[in-house]
Amino acid sequence: MSTMLDSPTHTMLVLEPDAVVRSTVASVVRELGLAQVQQASSVPLGTQVLTETAVDALVLSLADTDAALELLTRLRAGEFPSRADIPVVVLASACDGPLALRLKQLEVRRLLLTPFKIRDVVQTLEALAPEPASNPST
Repeated sequence: MSTMLDSPTHTMLVLEPDAVVRSTVASVVRELGLAQVQQASSVPLGTQVLTETAVDALVLSLADTDAALELLTRLRAGEFPSRADIPVVVLASACDGPLALRLKQLEVRRLLLTPFKIRDVVQTLEALAPEPASNPST
């Protein structure tokens, strides 16, 4: 089965301030051939990447919760070259009811609470595949 990210033309942005987590996720994505990876260590840098580049998926840390949620709101509003409905995976240290509701409203595909296993990240990223199409397209 082919995934949305199999093509080397697909790009994923990993926006995570923790260098170890960011580089680990990026390395796994590259090693598995899931996508080309852009990395950003802060919301301002991630915003710059999203302003300049269309990405096909986003792994977003909520380390800076308000700024990250504003960035995701802007993405969903179509303010960047990326499709507004790209898959988004959120990484967070905790999640209360209001935050869970907000993430649902912003159509977050999956929330991974730290500490998480890299296997969980891999399974999540592999699951970003759309339903198989009846005819191939490029």
